[in-house]
Amino acid sequence: MDYIKATLDKKLTGRKIGSLIATSKFTYEEVASVLGLASPRVIYEWVSGRKLPSIENLANLSRMFNVKMEDVIVLR
Repeated sequence: MDYIKATLDKKLTGRKIGSLIATSKFTYEEVASVLGLASPRVIYEWVSGRKLPSIENLANLSRMFNVKMEDVIVLR
């Protein structure tokens, strides 16, 4: 079997999320509010690559930025 397992790259996914926010009309605080997060601290953890958004938050980020969910994540 010639299967290569995909791995989610947290750092590059975080950079992509940061880039999407930077080029949008939203601030980190506004994104956190729209997603129902208690504070923007979680957004900073995503952008730094320490954590990843849940599938639900990834779906909502893709809707906010009008991109496919696959365009938010980076697989290796």
